[in-house]
Amino acid sequence: MTIKNKWIIALVGIGIIGFIIVEGMVNPKLEAKHAQYEAEQQHPMTHDFTALQKYHSPYMGDFSNLSHLNQALPLHDQLNGYQLYPETFTAQVNYSMDTREIDAEDLEQILVYNATANFVLIDNLEQVVYQFEDTSHALSRGAAQRWVGKELKALRDPDQWDSVIRSKLEEPAKVKEAFSQIVDN
Repeated sequence: MTIKNKWIIALVGIGIIGFIIVEGMVNPKLEAKHAQYEAEQQHPMTHDFTALQKYHSPYMGDFSNLSHLNQALPLHDQLNGYQLYPETFTAQVNYSMDTREIDAEDLEQILVYNATANFVLIDNLEQVVYQFEDTSHALSRGAAQRWVGKELKALRDPDQWDSVIRSKLEEPAKVKEAFSQIVDN
């Protein structure tokens, strides 16, 4: 066997070992991390608000931006389209689920979180209507502003967001209070 053949066999062996390490150890770890991150994005208390910063826009009419923002928020796996009403600066977010499919407290927490994120990141959005198969909930910027107690644009800072919004959504009683204050219907 020549030196050239020995090198070829050695390189093939190294390639096979490298493939086994990558496919058997590295990729499963990366997939597990990604799955954990995706699971965390489904709940307001573990959602990564910093990932939303790229969706800041002065105009609610930027449909692509609005849809990408809502696709990055909790309940994104149940989205079923959008409708914009530019004359009233309202965005309707449609979901393909019945509200009885989710715990009422969790739903209220998610809707307050999602609506506040929309108001913080889309400057001229005045109302968000969440349309489910069995009901709808309209949340307004003014009510969210009163609930927060400060300028919504100040919450673009992730530390401010965590200290104000997440702290107000930690306890079920606070969530119920927030939901009753922000929902218009």
